[in-house]
Amino acid sequence: MQKFKPYIPEYSPLDFTFRSATIGQTILQTMVSSINQTAKIGASVEITDRCNAGCNYCYVYPKDWNQEQRLQGYTQTPPDKKSEGYDRIIGILQQLKDEGILHVTLVGGEPALAPKILKKAVEMFPIVWIVTNGSISLPKLKDNAIVFVSIDGPPDYHNAARDPQNFFANFKYRGLEGISAKIVKNINESHRGAYVHCTFTPSHLDRFDETISWLVKDIKKLRGIVISGATVKDLSDPNAFTHESKLRLGSLVERSAIKYGWDLFPFNTPQINQYLFDPKHEIKYSSQCAVSQRVKSLDYFGQSTGKCVLRNESICETCICNSNGLMRSLEAFDTQTMMQQFLSLLG
Repeated sequence: MQKFKPYIPEYSPLDFTFRSATIGQTILQTMVSSINQTAKIGASVEITDRCNAGCNYCYVYPKDWNQEQRLQGYTQTPPDKKSEGYDRIIGILQQLKDEGILHVTLVGGEPALAPKILKKAVEMFPIVWIVTNGSISLPKLKDNAIVFVSIDGPPDYHNAARDPQNFFANFKYRGLEGISAKIVKNINESHRGAYVHCTFTPSHLDRFDETISWLVKDIKKLRGIVISGATVKDLSDPNAFTHESKLRLGSLVERSAIKYGWDLFPFNTPQINQYLFDPKHEIKYSSQCAVSQRVKSLDYFGQSTGKCVLRNESICETCICNSNGLMRSLEAFDTQTMMQQFLSLLG
């Protein structure tokens, strides 16, 4: 089988040189900051309280809230007061910049519902990650914006999980239907393509190969796939990963990498996967987590969400968070991880 070739956005020689220099400077500043093991080097910010999806495993909204309620936002702010939210978020971002934060991850809610904030953020920080459900087209953004689209399984699984009220039921694109069709169309027609972030649960690991296959086949501007696992608040939750299911997910990633090539999984290099799936690297307390220690996680009001964006209620030992594995691999100076991150940071 032909190996996967990631979509690479076009760059002029001058733009490539300038962006590479910016990345180098940012990495150097981050390494200097890393000398202080408690210093925050990144931030995650919920830039909107609104979302158009209805995931029943969402850590932000109550499970019994439907998509219409989530679209109104958890603050239930009247439309004529929404501008206050914009001013507050920009103020939060400015404060982070003044603190020396170089890398921000913009989450929600659904970040695409706040396009003005997205545009402003990429003017303020050298590295901006945007985590979106992909159902809304993003505005054209500068090269320092890197987009991650959440897709949890094959089209039928994803449609049921993300769009239970069938907001996108009538949408069709190249043989696909529903919210999955909308997502693929938006990525294929986007300016710079996207990474797809797949969060698996033990109950649908048997659909892993099917998921990877359709993503590679249908998304023409696919830059890579990120594999992580669901984190739960109760060990009795059927979505909770055990040592055995973590190892199984790790072996599925490795088998798929052998088939398609490791370029398909730039955030799941062998070193990162060791930290994610090997029981000897399991994290039991937030004090052991690189993300909890080095990334500031803020809600829509600029308040701390707790130990990380998943809130204090999340159980660390069930977590399979790529960001933690990534940060630990970079701190170990793993060359494959460092090269993949350079390529991703080109934007």
